[in-house]
Amino acid sequence: MKRKTTVIGIILLMFIFAAPLFAEYNKSLVIKIMRNNVSLLTNLKRNVKEQNFFSAAENLMDLAKGSNTIKDFTPRKGSQLKWKQIHENLIKAAFRGIGAIAEKDIKGINASILKIVALNREGHSLFR
Repeated sequence: MKRKTTVIGIILLMFIFAAPLFAEYNKSLVIKIMRNNVSLLTNLKRNVKEQNFFSAAENLMDLAKGSNTIKDFTPRKGSQLKWKQIHENLIKAAFRGIGAIAEKDIKGINASILKIVALNREGHSLFR
């Protein structure tokens, strides 16, 4: 009886600690964030062209927030590790873009935008 209780306890602990590692894939949320990213990138490019740096920084922060929301999901196909890596790299690119905005470095901002677009394409090629 004692052994059975111990085994059940261990199994329960495994489920408790493993659950956050493999967040459930929420298709509707992923689609919502991806569609929002399209709009954010369009607005970002326009804001950079118009030198509306504050709005451009907000666009980049919203892109980072979206990726942060879904980075721990386990994708329906492909590697969870690669999924997380792409989203973490997108967050870093967005933060680098915000840093470039602080310096009004148009080349740096555009480099961040290109990196984000490349990461989006890579993600779509692997997980869509």
